[in-house]
Amino acid sequence: METDSPEWTHTDSDSLTTHVSGRDASGAVRIRRSKAFRWTFVLCSLLTAAYLLTNQSGRMIDVDRQILSDARTAWNNRNPVSYVVEVSVTTSGEDVYEVTVINNQAVQVKLNGKSLKRRHAFDTWTVEGMLDTIAIDIEHCERWDEGRAMPGTCDLIIKATFDPDTGIPLKYIRMELGRPSNVGVMDWEITRFEPSR
Repeated sequence: METDSPEWTHTDSDSLTTHVSGRDASGAVRIRRSKAFRWTFVLCSLLTAAYLLTNQSGRMIDVDRQILSDARTAWNNRNPVSYVVEVSVTTSGEDVYEVTVINNQAVQVKLNGKSLKRRHAFDTWTVEGMLDTIAIDIEHCERWDEGRAMPGTCDLIIKATFDPDTGIPLKYIRMELGRPSNVGVMDWEITRFEPSR
Protein backbone atom coordinates (compact mmCIF):
# COMPACT_ATOMS: atom_id res chain seq x y z
CA MET A 1 0.00 0.00 0.00
CA GLU A 2 1.37 3.43 -0.93
CA THR A 3 0.82 6.69 0.93
CA ASP A 4 0.96 10.31 -0.20
CA SER A 5 3.16 11.38 2.75
CA PRO A 6 6.03 13.65 1.63
CA GLU A 7 8.42 11.99 4.14
CA TRP A 8 7.69 8.28 3.93
CA THR A 9 6.76 6.00 1.05
CA HIS A 10 5.81 2.45 1.94
CA THR A 11 6.82 0.37 -1.08
CA ASP A 12 5.98 -3.09 0.25
CA SER A 13 5.41 -4.89 3.54
CA ASP A 14 9.12 -5.32 4.30
CA SER A 15 10.80 -2.08 3.18
CA LEU A 16 10.42 1.59 3.97
CA THR A 17 11.87 4.34 1.78
CA THR A 18 12.60 7.79 3.20
CA HIS A 19 12.41 10.95 1.14
CA VAL A 20 14.35 13.82 2.68
CA SER A 21 15.74 17.02 1.28
CA GLY A 22 19.48 17.72 1.13
CA ARG A 23 19.20 20.17 4.02
CA ASP A 24 17.44 17.58 6.22
CA ALA A 25 20.03 14.96 5.30
CA SER A 26 22.98 17.15 6.33
CA GLY A 27 21.20 17.96 9.63
CA ALA A 28 20.68 14.25 10.27
CA VAL A 29 24.37 13.59 9.59
CA ARG A 30 25.38 16.34 12.03
CA ILE A 31 23.12 14.86 14.70
CA ARG A 32 24.56 11.39 14.15
CA ARG A 33 28.13 12.76 14.33
CA SER A 34 27.32 14.69 17.49
CA LYS A 35 25.86 11.58 19.13
CA ALA A 36 28.82 9.49 17.98
CA PHE A 37 31.23 12.07 19.42
CA ARG A 38 29.39 12.11 22.77
CA TRP A 39 29.36 8.31 23.00
CA THR A 40 33.03 8.14 22.03
CA PHE A 41 33.89 10.74 24.67
CA VAL A 42 31.92 8.87 27.36
CA LEU A 43 33.50 5.55 26.40
CA CYS A 44 37.02 7.01 26.41
CA SER A 45 36.37 8.64 29.79
CA LEU A 46 35.18 5.34 31.28
CA LEU A 47 38.16 3.45 29.88
CA THR A 48 40.55 6.09 31.23
CA ALA A 49 38.94 5.92 34.67
CA ALA A 50 39.17 2.12 34.67
CA TYR A 51 42.84 2.31 33.68
CA LEU A 52 43.65 4.80 36.42
CA LEU A 53 41.82 2.74 39.03
CA THR A 54 43.69 -0.43 38.13
CA ASN A 55 47.14 0.99 37.43
CA GLN A 56 47.74 3.70 39.99
CA SER A 57 48.63 3.65 43.67
CA GLY A 58 45.99 1.97 45.80
CA ARG A 59 44.99 -0.49 43.09
CA MET A 60 43.72 -3.96 43.87
CA ILE A 61 46.43 -6.51 43.13
CA ASP A 62 46.69 -10.28 43.10
CA VAL A 63 48.23 -11.38 46.38
CA ASP A 64 51.09 -13.84 46.79
CA ARG A 65 53.53 -14.76 49.56
CA GLN A 66 56.05 -12.06 48.61
CA ILE A 67 53.47 -9.27 48.64
CA LEU A 68 52.14 -10.48 51.99
CA SER A 69 55.68 -10.80 53.37
CA ASP A 70 56.42 -7.20 52.38
CA ALA A 71 53.19 -6.07 54.06
CA ARG A 72 54.04 -7.99 57.26
CA THR A 73 57.53 -6.48 57.31
CA ALA A 74 56.09 -2.97 56.98
CA TRP A 75 53.53 -3.73 59.70
CA ASN A 76 56.16 -5.17 62.07
CA ASN A 77 58.39 -2.14 61.52
CA ARG A 78 55.60 0.38 62.18
CA ASN A 79 53.39 -1.71 64.43
CA PRO A 80 51.68 0.45 67.04
CA VAL A 81 51.03 -1.77 70.06
CA SER A 82 47.69 -0.07 70.69
CA TYR A 83 45.14 1.09 68.15
CA VAL A 84 41.49 1.16 67.12
CA VAL A 85 40.56 -0.23 63.72
CA GLU A 86 37.16 -0.10 62.02
CA VAL A 87 36.48 -2.60 59.26
CA SER A 88 33.50 -2.69 56.89
CA VAL A 89 32.87 -6.32 55.87
CA THR A 90 30.58 -7.27 53.00
CA THR A 91 29.30 -10.78 52.31
CA SER A 92 25.57 -11.15 51.74
CA GLY A 93 25.11 -7.97 53.78
CA GLU A 94 27.37 -5.35 55.32
CA ASP A 95 28.75 -5.39 58.86
CA VAL A 96 31.08 -3.00 60.63
CA TYR A 97 33.60 -4.26 63.18
CA GLU A 98 35.35 -1.88 65.56
CA VAL A 99 38.32 -3.46 67.32
CA THR A 100 40.27 -1.95 70.20
CA VAL A 101 43.80 -3.31 70.61
CA ILE A 102 45.92 -2.55 73.69
CA ASN A 103 49.47 -3.89 74.01
CA ASN A 104 48.93 -6.11 70.94
CA GLN A 105 45.84 -7.73 72.48
CA ALA A 106 42.29 -7.20 71.21
CA VAL A 107 40.36 -6.12 74.30
CA GLN A 108 37.05 -5.09 72.74
CA VAL A 109 35.18 -5.83 69.52
CA LYS A 110 31.94 -4.18 68.48
CA LEU A 111 29.81 -5.52 65.65
CA ASN A 112 27.50 -2.85 64.26
CA GLY A 113 27.89 -0.92 67.51
CA LYS A 114 27.21 -3.87 69.86
CA SER A 115 29.95 -5.47 71.97
CA LEU A 116 30.82 -9.05 71.09
CA LYS A 117 31.72 -11.77 73.56
CA ARG A 118 32.94 -14.37 71.01
CA ARG A 119 36.71 -14.51 71.46
CA HIS A 120 37.45 -15.77 67.92
CA ALA A 121 36.19 -12.49 66.47
CA PHE A 122 38.60 -10.55 68.66
CA ASP A 123 41.76 -11.66 66.86
CA THR A 124 40.20 -12.06 63.38
CA TRP A 125 39.67 -8.34 62.83
CA THR A 126 42.94 -7.05 64.24
CA VAL A 127 45.51 -6.08 61.60
CA GLU A 128 47.56 -9.17 62.49
CA GLY A 129 44.42 -11.33 62.21
CA MET A 130 43.57 -9.93 58.78
CA LEU A 131 47.13 -10.61 57.57
CA ASP A 132 46.79 -14.18 58.92
CA THR A 133 43.51 -14.62 57.03
CA ILE A 134 45.20 -13.55 53.79
CA ALA A 135 48.06 -16.01 54.50
CA ILE A 136 45.57 -18.88 54.89
CA ASP A 137 43.90 -17.92 51.59
CA ILE A 138 47.27 -17.74 49.81
CA GLU A 139 48.12 -21.23 51.08
CA HIS A 140 44.74 -22.47 49.81
CA CYS A 141 45.43 -20.96 46.37
CA GLU A 142 48.87 -22.58 46.25
CA ARG A 143 47.44 -26.00 47.16
CA TRP A 144 44.78 -25.58 44.46
CA ASP A 145 47.35 -24.62 41.82
CA GLU A 146 49.51 -27.63 42.76
CA GLY A 147 46.56 -30.05 42.71
CA ARG A 148 46.72 -30.60 46.49
CA ALA A 149 43.42 -28.91 47.41
CA MET A 150 41.14 -30.77 49.80
CA PRO A 151 38.21 -32.52 48.09
CA GLY A 152 35.10 -30.38 47.96
CA THR A 153 36.97 -27.08 48.24
CA CYS A 154 36.70 -24.38 45.61
CA ASP A 155 39.24 -22.25 43.81
CA LEU A 156 39.83 -18.72 45.11
CA ILE A 157 40.68 -15.38 43.57
CA ILE A 158 42.12 -12.97 46.11
CA LYS A 159 43.03 -9.32 45.62
CA ALA A 160 44.15 -6.67 48.07
CA THR A 161 45.38 -3.14 48.58
CA PHE A 162 48.04 -2.62 51.25
CA ASP A 163 49.19 0.65 52.75
CA PRO A 164 52.77 0.96 51.44
CA ASP A 165 54.09 2.51 54.68
CA THR A 166 52.33 0.45 57.36
CA GLY A 167 51.46 -2.81 55.54
CA ILE A 168 47.85 -2.54 56.68
CA PRO A 169 45.51 -4.50 54.36
CA LEU A 170 43.25 -1.57 53.46
CA LYS A 171 41.00 -3.56 51.10
CA TYR A 172 40.62 -7.27 50.48
CA ILE A 173 38.41 -9.26 48.13
CA ARG A 174 38.00 -13.03 48.31
CA MET A 175 36.02 -14.70 45.51
CA GLU A 176 35.12 -18.38 45.71
CA LEU A 177 34.81 -19.82 42.22
CA GLY A 178 32.12 -22.40 41.63
CA ARG A 179 29.72 -21.06 44.25
CA PRO A 180 26.69 -18.78 43.88
CA SER A 181 27.89 -15.19 43.71
CA ASN A 182 25.71 -14.08 46.61
CA VAL A 183 27.66 -16.27 49.05
CA GLY A 184 30.92 -16.68 47.14
CA VAL A 185 32.30 -13.15 47.54
CA MET A 186 33.60 -11.55 50.73
CA ASP A 187 35.41 -8.27 51.01
CA TRP A 188 36.56 -5.90 53.68
CA GLU A 189 37.74 -2.32 53.77
CA ILE A 190 39.43 -0.57 56.67
CA THR A 191 37.53 2.66 57.10
CA ARG A 192 39.35 3.93 60.21
CA PHE A 193 42.70 3.24 61.83
CA GLU A 194 43.78 5.25 64.86
CA PRO A 195 47.01 4.41 66.70
CA SER A 196 46.82 5.06 70.46
CA ARG A 197 49.54 6.68 72.49
